[in-house]
Amino acid sequence: MNGAMREMSTTATANSDLEIVERLLTERPSFHLGGNAHWASLPGTLCAIRDSVSPGDVTIETGVGASTVVFAAGGARHTAISPDPQEHELVRDYCRRIGIDDDRITFIAGSSEDVLPSLLTRNRTLDAAFIDGAHSFPFPEVDWCYITRSLKPGGRLVMDDITIPTVKPVFDHMSLEPNWRLDRVLDERGAAFTLLQPPRPDDYWQDQRMNAHYPDFGFAAPAQRIRLAGAYRVQVLSRGVARRSPTLARAYKQVRASRTARTAR
Repeated sequence: MNGAMREMSTTATANSDLEIVERLLTERPSFHLGGNAHWASLPGTLCAIRDSVSPGDVTIETGVGASTVVFAAGGARHTAISPDPQEHELVRDYCRRIGIDDDRITFIAGSSEDVLPSLLTRNRTLDAAFIDGAHSFPFPEVDWCYITRSLKPGGRLVMDDITIPTVKPVFDHMSLEPNWRLDRVLDERGAAFTLLQPPRPDDYWQDQRMNAHYPDFGFAAPAQRIRLAGAYRVQVLSRGVARRSPTLARAYKQVRASRTARTAR
């Protein structure tokens, strides 16, 4: 056996002897800051990605790292987006070193808010996705918007860092909406969801459960908040009376008009 064949045999054996998530956790490869930083998702999140992928699936992620290796090991036709091309080369080198085919990975160097609008359409082509890109507002929401409109019904969405306040609104929305199913919380830091069906195409904000407590006067000082809430309640009651008794509604409007006129004098 020549040296090249011996190296291939050793690589294949090492790769089959150690399951990919376990291997990543054991070896702790560094893909960030030029190979000087190890920033990786936690075990439950990596396992959720592994369990979401079948060979030939079309997948995408914002961010690059250990998760990219898991997608590649699962045989996905995978796209990974991050601004640093050096991360991409380090992931490729690691995949090749441990015997994972990296030919199906497409790396795009850029910011997701620039890349996703032109990359993804409303045609639902994605089988699974992972959101772990920029975490400052509004990037998690932007990533979610473009990725989820391309996710197939039955597709899996995994996201990391739901404890970050800029990420949590996305988690809250999916947890409340009936077209999403929360499969599980991961590592007390991430979450896995399944898209049960696409959302309605119209602007149905009043039916969305996140808006159940409309109106929210939390922006106002306490005294002003009480006044605004009281005024809104009066408006609601007035509309209810108007629907039930148009005569009373006209009388109420006349009284208000009279008071306004006296105040203006």
